[in-house]
Amino acid sequence: MNFKKLFKIFLLPAAFIVVHSCVEPYDFETQTFEDALVVEAMITDEIKFQEINLSRTYRLEEDFPSAESFADVLVTDDRGNEFYFYEMAPGKYISHVEFGAQSQRQYQLFIQTQDGGSYSSDPTELLPGSEIEDLFATRVVFQGEDGIALLVDNENMNEASDYSLYEYEETYKIVSPIVVRNTIAFEGDSWQVVPNTKQETICFSTDPSKEIIISSTSDLNDNNLDSFLVRFIKKDDPVLSHRYSLLVKKYSLTGEAYSYYSTLKKISGSESLLSQNQPGFVNGNLFSVNNEDEKVIGFFTLSDVSTKRVFFSYYDFFEFSEPRPMFQENCMIFRPGQEIITPLDMIQTGSVRYVGMAGPPLEGEAGEGPMRVVATECVDCTFYGTNETPDFWEE
Repeated sequence: MNFKKLFKIFLLPAAFIVVHSCVEPYDFETQTFEDALVVEAMITDEIKFQEINLSRTYRLEEDFPSAESFADVLVTDDRGNEFYFYEMAPGKYISHVEFGAQSQRQYQLFIQTQDGGSYSSDPTELLPGSEIEDLFATRVVFQGEDGIALLVDNENMNEASDYSLYEYEETYKIVSPIVVRNTIAFEGDSWQVVPNTKQETICFSTDPSKEIIISSTSDLNDNNLDSFLVRFIKKDDPVLSHRYSLLVKKYSLTGEAYSYYSTLKKISGSESLLSQNQPGFVNGNLFSVNNEDEKVIGFFTLSDVSTKRVFFSYYDFFEFSEPRPMFQENCMIFRPGQEIITPLDMIQTGSVRYVGMAGPPLEGEAGEGPMRVVATECVDCTFYGTNETPDFWEE
């Protein structure tokens, strides 16, 4: 889970200048700033190369956090096992060996930064989680909007944790509305029409979830949670236009971890950075070994993981009379300029694609130039994704 964008506001309760006018735009700047280590560390029960991310808090006027590089990162358990991590990319640390957290063991995270800072987590245990029994899609009206709800049913396990964190990865098929058989090839000052050999009609795009999705069954008589909403997609969202797949991962949480993520969710859902609900600092289970007053942001989490994937197509839920939503809002073929140089320049810049040489004008056709063209995104689906089919894809 990536919550780096939240961390620019955690330590800045006094970071805002008073707004004297709600009419004139104002560029907010940090007035006070406390530099702190940010740790994203979720170790799962999956046997894999585990990942831990380290960065620093950043100012309001900055767009990205700075990576915490050249740190020593170690995870230990209460049986003396040690799992070392190496820096694969700036701030991204990967375990040297594949391993998974095991139940009835306690794990602890240790971090030594390049500037001599020493940090640790509280000892943490893995709580078993309930399995995702089913993941399904259904058409609903949600908060006044027509669309598709992605829901999960969780299997009842009395010994399972009452708290869960969900993340998803959506993959959707993109089909170009216009197919061109030929294209323009340039060589120096010359050009010629050649066959189009690029596969640019069918593509796929994969996007991770960006929100914090958590559930609690602590107030229920049993640990059964049915029809829990993970994702809602409005009817006019173009990701639905052809075929869609959602992969859901469910992570078990301790009560302390749930409280931490719940606070993050409240912050991320705040309508304004100037909200009175800004907490200033979110307490986790990480601390500085050499300075008890130093703040550390993050939570060292151990999670049992359950996964499920679902596929569906647009007409599984919508009538043929209901038009598909499309990424391309305007795919009008037109004839720009008066001379051949105008469309050729546009083709070279990549803004349009060649459709054909212009013959007699067509009714309602825009322009009077010698060549017909159309916006590139109407032809080339790689504008939105990749033309490589995912290994898991099912038609």
